Amino acid sequence: MSKLARFLFATLVTLVLSVSLFAQANENTPEVRRKTFEKVLKTVNEKFFDPNFGGVNWKEVRARYAPQIAAAKTDDEFYQVLARMLGELHSSHLEVVRPEEFSKADEPPVTTGLSLKEIDGQIMISRILKNSAAADSAMRPGFLLKTIDGAELKDIGDALEKIHGKAGTKVDLGYLDEKDELRQTTLERRVIPPSEIDKQIFGQGAAIYALFDSSRLADGIGYIHFTSFITPFQKKARDAIGSMRDAPGIVIDLRGNGGGDDRVGLAMANALFDKKTLLMITRTRKGDDNYYTAKPDKNPYTGKIVILLDQESGSASEQFAAGMQEARRATIIGKTSGGADMDADVIALPTGALFVYAYGQPRTPKGVIIEGRGVIPDIDVDLSRNDLLAGRDTQLEAAIAFIKTGGK
Repeated sequence: MSKLARFLFATLVTLVLSVSLFAQANENTPEVRRKTFEKVLKTVNEKFFDPNFGGVNWKEVRARYAPQIAAAKTDDEFYQVLARMLGELHSSHLEVVRPEEFSKADEPPVTTGLSLKEIDGQIMISRILKNSAAADSAMRPGFLLKTIDGAELKDIGDALEKIHGKAGTKVDLGYLDEKDELRQTTLERRVIPPSEIDKQIFGQGAAIYALFDSSRLADGIGYIHFTSFITPFQKKARDAIGSMRDAPGIVIDLRGNGGGDDRVGLAMANALFDKKTLLMITRTRKGDDNYYTAKPDKNPYTGKIVILLDQESGSASEQFAAGMQEARRATIIGKTSGGADMDADVIALPTGALFVYAYGQPRTPKGVIIEGRGVIPDIDVDLSRNDLLAGRDTQLEAAIAFIKTGGK
């Protein structure tokens, strides 16, 4: 599974959603591939945030890769060459997404209900979606997924691809339970009811689906968790924060959230600051852009804020968290985030693929660049398999304790 599928299409990572994919029936002609190659080159040349391309000679890159593009005999070979070429710029949010990697169906996705996390080379179940087949089974957080339909797993991307399928079909899973005994189960892939999920359309109809949850924890502490930054969550997040004005603190859980639309983060920031505050600056070809600025809503929430992050938190999650942290408006608890924070745009290519390109590099007002570094938590807390098997979420527990003790 591509890097973009893990960050931009973050729902696939956090919920293991099975989507109906658009499959291209025929190979593209060499001429269409050549035009696609030229469009990618031109877009990077004109719009990539760094006019010096990180020291890479972009004209020389074109000359070196043009023969390889011409020699590609299949679309798969062609896309592999493009990936190698773009990899020379060493930037996240710079990728060609093949047509088969994004959804064209205007339907909610389906899921087994398992959320997966890769830890020390092991594929671990980290969450289970309520009202899913997994919730009705013996599967529990902390169990290790070993096989899918009898095939051993290479990595989390391999697991995500193998577990996908059409609604109503079943998948056989081999896993290690709390005693490390190998067991088997069969889960049905079920449609998530439209009332439980929201979506945003990108590019040529590519749909990102995400879940949103808000509730109260012990002692009235607010809790907000969502799986991707999509436009419907601007209102949902602000409404949730507004309903928690009496809370002693609010936990915003961005673990596993690969990002998306920065306007969601800005909407939350507007509801959390009592004065105009610059949170992030973006470097573009045209100069610095200070668009990521909190502009207070009427009656903003001014209590304690804790943001939970982990290694799978990326992009818009990192941008929001980094700005909140440096402004001393939130305490970050968990693990250092993924370090994939660039401002990006999407264009269509002649082959039907999408090209995601980084037009801006965000940094904090003090000059901290999150790309390649990640957001470093104020309080580092592991979430181990043993904790999950014991029914404990140590990172959430640390957030609750921080709020209860007045930030001590």
